[in-house]
This record gives sequence, structure tokens and C-alpha cells, in this order.
Amino acid sequence: MPGKWGVDCPISSACVVGSANGLVFLFNQRETCILNPTIRKSKKLYVMWGSSLAAKCGFGYDESHDDYKAQFISCCRNSSHHVVTIHSLRSDSWTTVHEHFQGIFLINRLGKYVNGKLYWSSSTGISTYIVSKIISFDLADETWGSVALPFCGQDKSNFKLGVMGIDLSLIYTCHSGATTTDVWILKDCSSWTKLFTIKFPQRAGPYLFPSPIYTFSMHFCESNKGDILILNSSFIMIIDGSTRKLEHNADVEVEEIYLESLVSPLTISDQGRR
Repeated sequence: MPGKWGVDCPISSACVVGSANGLVFLFNQRETCILNPTIRKSKKLYVMWGSSLAAKCGFGYDESHDDYKAQFISCCRNSSHHVVTIHSLRSDSWTTVHEHFQGIFLINRLGKYVNGKLYWSSSTGISTYIVSKIISFDLADETWGSVALPFCGQDKSNFKLGVMGIDLSLIYTCHSGATTTDVWILKDCSSWTKLFTIKFPQRAGPYLFPSPIYTFSMHFCESNKGDILILNSSFIMIIDGSTRKLEHNADVEVEEIYLESLVSPLTISDQGRR
């Protein structure tokens, strides 16, 4: 069942990166932590990041190795050269590789975890938010891939990357004054399908995300209408399941919604040392 963040954080001023199978990954400038809020078990990783935070980060589950991996990506200034650091919970170890994405720059700050992969929208310029394609990272074999965008318009700066249920999703608004936004999902990690259109009572701008670096999550609420809950870092929206119209929005600080489980980060780490 879904759970809501409601326990004391093991590290101060922590950023919630993401969750998988009940484990929530947190980090700040001096340390990182994997926590299961349901059983109140956590493991600190004590990583010193030096004088700056990692530019991009993600967390997910590697099913083929029954492992949980955290990824940090730092981009060298004015270049597409990246330093990628990966932590394996099972082996309790860090590895660092250097990648050159050949003129590709990752946009969203937190990678979206879907079906064993982390996803980022990307651009061809370090200072532009015009989305060229979506970049993926396979947590099992630790390889990079890419996903083409759905053909649904020319203004690619208005793509927002997120997750709907268990599928990668995109929200697309054709222009800043639009009163509707289209929701697309990537089915079977291969083809885009336009799922529905959200209708807004006035200009859509105030209800969409202030920057492409922020992502969203969508959940079907348990109601007769199948209402849709949209989560962003600074607000929530409830969309009427029947009319697809905005029913309620609120400016709140949204943490992570996670799936309650009995998975212990301490047990997995111990198994990795055997």
C-alpha cells in the first residue's frame, strides 16, 4: 500500500532523490542514506562530496542482481563530459566512470526510475531547455540508451518528464498560454501513446512546472471517478477522472510517496559482503 513520508530524517537538510520497493534514498552535501520508513531501518553511506553537490542524481532497483543503486552525475562546466558515480547497496561500494555524451546535456535534476532504468530529458546545449531526446541508464548492465520523443509539436521546451503509474510519462503544452496539456506514456519501453488531455479552467501556466529540471509523478486516486493525483516538488493537483478537468490544486511541499515494504537496507548490504 502507498505510504506517506512521516518519520524523522536520519540526516539533516536531506534531499529525497527517489524510492524503490519501500526504500527511500536521501542525500545532502556531506552524506547519503538509504531508509525504509516503514520499519525505521536505515544505512548511512558517509560519502564526502567536497565543495559542491552532484548536479544530477537517481535511485532505483536492479532486479537481475537484487540490488539497489544510487547514481550521481556531475557535468564539467561548458562541456558534455560527465563524471558518473554509482553506489551498489549489495556490495556496499562506489564505482566512478567518466562519460562523454557527445553534445548531450541532461536537464532534470532527479532521474525518474521506471522498470529498472533511470531517465533524463536532454538538450543539445548546456544553457537551453529545448528537449532533444530522453536519455536512459540501465541499472542492471549499467549502460546508456536513448528514447525518441513523441511527435506532438514544435515547442520542445514545454516537455516535462515524469512517471504515471509504472510507465514513463511526458506532459506537453504547446505554448505558455495554453488551457490544455497532453499526457503521453511510454508503453513497454518502446512506443509513445497519448493517454489523455488535461483541461484547465484558465491559462495553464500557473499549474505547470516552473522549470524543466523538475519532474512529476501521477497516481490514480482510489475513487469512483478514478481521479488523478499529480505531484510536483512545490504543489499537488487533483484531476477529475471523468472530465479530466482540474478539480483542486495546492501549494505544498511534497515529499516522496513510497510503497510500504519490509525490505531492510542493512540486510541487503550484509548479504553483499558474504
